[in-house]
Amino acid sequence: MKIFLAAASLVLGLTACSGAAGAGGTVTADSNGALPVTIGYTALGAGYSDLYTAQDYGIFAKHGLNVKLNRLNDSSQLVAGLASNSVQIGVGVAADTAAAIMKGADLKYVAMSEPHYNLEMWASPDVKSVAELKGKKVAITSPGSESDFGLTALLEANGLKREDVTAVFVKGVPAEVAALGSGAVSAILTQPPNGTESREKGAHRLAALSNMPFPLGAYTVQSKYLQNNREVVKRFVAAEAEALQYIRGHKDETVKSIQKYSGVKSTELASYAYDFFLDVWAKTPVVDEKVIKQAFDEAAENAKTTPPSDIAKYIDNSLATS
Repeated sequence: MKIFLAAASLVLGLTACSGAAGAGGTVTADSNGALPVTIGYTALGAGYSDLYTAQDYGIFAKHGLNVKLNRLNDSSQLVAGLASNSVQIGVGVAADTAAAIMKGADLKYVAMSEPHYNLEMWASPDVKSVAELKGKKVAITSPGSESDFGLTALLEANGLKREDVTAVFVKGVPAEVAALGSGAVSAILTQPPNGTESREKGAHRLAALSNMPFPLGAYTVQSKYLQNNREVVKRFVAAEAEALQYIRGHKDETVKSIQKYSGVKSTELASYAYDFFLDVWAKTPVVDEKVIKQAFDEAAENAKTTPPSDIAKYIDNSLATS
């Protein structure tokens, strides 16, 4: 048995990869035979419950991964994190990574957890409709973030233009909630449960965007990392598939993870977030090509350029379907 275990460990070491060698290198299994990987995610809230539960309830470990979760300050840090190898798998707004690809970054989309907006708009009591936001201030996190795209989409869906409101970038969700509570802005756009806390200060939910398609929850890796560490990414995608099923069948456990990672103590708010996200989470990690095309179209529009005609080469669904 000892000889067998030693041989198995050697095979893992040879077929896996060395994080110290950078994004193009191969990492080796740790002393427990698990492959180490750091996953960067870009927002505070319940949206990444697939990651939370996979970490908390042993799904990553079951698939032979030693995962470190690294919450980045905002989506603008995702591409930089992948380039520096501080994270090996990154998840966030696909338009950001699409923009980087169009500038020469060699990235691949390997999984997707949220093909819809996961945002709600909370507003002060005097604002009764989205149309009444005209001439008012709305707090969102940062340029290029989901809330940045979402604000434009929501306004246009309600007959307004982006310039009809003043967007106030405040970097983080707690700052959004504080701005609405103080009266500095008339509305905020964020994911539950954190933004939902504003109802405790008299705000009301003005709109939900969960029925609007959006390239969110797009898991991305560097192509060179994928080439040299395919086993790591394959195990991640398998764990992601299991996690997406797990969260749908284990509400209590998922709510606990939402509380743990979002910092929201209220079980009621975390449960509210869970119910909201049932309409947002994907059922499988397969990357939706139509949604990724939307990301490239949005990135090209922002850069005032033409999107690539063939986006299939930036997607690897073989890991999710094998």
